[in-house]
Amino acid sequence: MGKEDMLLYWGSGSPPCLRTMLALEEKGFSGYANKLLEFSKKEHKSDEVLALNPRGQLPTFKDGDVVINESYAIIHYLQQRYPDSGTNLLPGDAKSQALVLQRYYELQGALFPKIKELYMAVMNKESTDEDKAKKGKEFTDELATFDGYLKDKQFLAGDSFTLADIELTTVLVMVVRQELKLEGRFGNLHAYYQRIKERPSFIAAYPPHFKTSDSPRFFAPF
Repeated sequence: MGKEDMLLYWGSGSPPCLRTMLALEEKGFSGYANKLLEFSKKEHKSDEVLALNPRGQLPTFKDGDVVINESYAIIHYLQQRYPDSGTNLLPGDAKSQALVLQRYYELQGALFPKIKELYMAVMNKESTDEDKAKKGKEFTDELATFDGYLKDKQFLAGDSFTLADIELTTVLVMVVRQELKLEGRFGNLHAYYQRIKERPSFIAAYPPHFKTSDSPRFFAPF
């Protein structure tokens, strides 16, 4: 199996699709077959997708007869199945691997929940300004932690790009798109994001409709 056997169903602006596409590009599979579906038209609920993914969610990924429908599982599969292709997303030695996995799961378990809680507080009509401010501070405090992790580092877990950077890049794309200002507040994250934006994987995977549509200002107050 290889690029010629791959097919990705994806939707623009979906964080799970973005992290999957970053991984595919980093692993050297640029040019893989793909189908861009429109959520607004419910194309992800088509018979074609449901035959592979009964949940009707994206991404849906095929590699020959292997079908995977969770973005985190896709990333792990690509690294495990093609360890010598493209970027090594998970180092082999135990010490380095532990740090990569620590940062990777920390993003999922610490930062993503703060983003979700902030969204819920802002969208809840019963939330007070104090509620929103509290959740906003919890979110920016977590960002400050990751900003600290990047001190004197090129990448989140050291000197090479790993799956931890795929996850952090996914977060930053979404919050910067919604007008969170990094410069002047989170200097290490700002410099990191400027470097990441130059990577071919970022350029290839960046959601196409983000380039042509107005961005919401959700994070601007925080």
